[in-house]
Amino acid sequence: MLNELKLVEAIFYYSTEGIIVCKNYSEIVMVNPRAAELFGYSSDEMIGMNIDELVPYEKREQHKQLRSNYSMNPHARPMGKNLELYGCRKDGSKFPIEVGLSPFEINDVKYVICFIIDITERKQAEEKLKEYAELLKRKNEEISYLNHVLESKVKERTKELARVVYELSQSKNELAQALEKEKALNEIKSRFVSTASHEFRTPLGTILSSVSLIQRYTKTEEQEKREKHIQRIKTAVSHLTEMLNDFLSLDKLEEGIVRYKPELINVTETLRQIIDEITPILKKGQHIVYKHLSEKLQCVVDEQILKNILFNLISNASKYSDEDKPIFIESKIDDNTLIISVKDEGYGIPEEEQFFLFTRFFRANNVNNIQGTGLGLNIVKKYLEIMNGQIEFKSKLNEGSVFTIYIPFQISEK
Repeated sequence: MLNELKLVEAIFYYSTEGIIVCKNYSEIVMVNPRAAELFGYSSDEMIGMNIDELVPYEKREQHKQLRSNYSMNPHARPMGKNLELYGCRKDGSKFPIEVGLSPFEINDVKYVICFIIDITERKQAEEKLKEYAELLKRKNEEISYLNHVLESKVKERTKELARVVYELSQSKNELAQALEKEKALNEIKSRFVSTASHEFRTPLGTILSSVSLIQRYTKTEEQEKREKHIQRIKTAVSHLTEMLNDFLSLDKLEEGIVRYKPELINVTETLRQIIDEITPILKKGQHIVYKHLSEKLQCVVDEQILKNILFNLISNASKYSDEDKPIFIESKIDDNTLIISVKDEGYGIPEEEQFFLFTRFFRANNVNNIQGTGLGLNIVKKYLEIMNGQIEFKSKLNEGSVFTIYIPFQISEK
């Protein structure tokens, strides 16, 4: 339990997102270092402050009214929501922010967790995009003008002017591509922050609530109650770890940091090791049935990447199945190809949504109530592309799914 509490504490104190916990929606009772840094105070200075003091002076009365309305109908509010918000630092300077809210209660006392990010860079990026758009507009006008000039020029200059037009067209394409790339990167960053903020609220609220309740159970005969909340903390920490791993994996893949390092492995030994490691996080009553269907046992693949792929697939099979449901894994080596299938008897994927299954951040409508980032299968596909592998799946609603991966390899002859 000590390790789990340390992990929770580390998440709170080392988060790159500012976190403030307010009592009765106004009094600041907890502040992480990032929040103190954003507003230019020390953590001790902020404890006991009214949250309104962090709002620019001219907006405080309006903020008090908004806070009063929120207290009448507290609800989780994700980042963004098209609100133009600003924070006020200790020195009086203002900066643009996005704020996510997540209310909860402990011992009939109302609290709200505020997740805060500084969007100054994003605002600057938006201004830069406007400049690019204006520049693109001017380039288009220049091209139109040159096309008009070309029509009036004599025949002997046609080739030269055509070359100029071609160069300008290339410039236009490069600028358009740069603009699209900038927009795409900005959108990915926003989705990262929004998804992480949304998905972190529930486990963090669960952890804070359970830790508070555990402190009340001091008697020996209350061990069962303590165990219940300890298990809730472990589950929440496991979910946080899974999300962090997804974000880190995707970041490494996007940056091209991941390199394929094949080595000779024993398939059954590797899979049994993976099964042993993942079994403790399965739902109650779930178990894995594993079979190897060929005589060949050895192949040449990147063992770590293979583990990352199977952890994702097995974790999904567990997450999207009920308790006491088995998970079936089969492996074989056929014609220098490693073939592994993971089958569950879970909720399945609606047929009309299967086309989008490997899209980044995709979540099927029938499992929106189950926490997740929507990145797992996208990451699996990217890992397989590194190994020149493929993935296939079959799924039927309310009957389950089976995912099969194919990884080609070569065994060098010495």
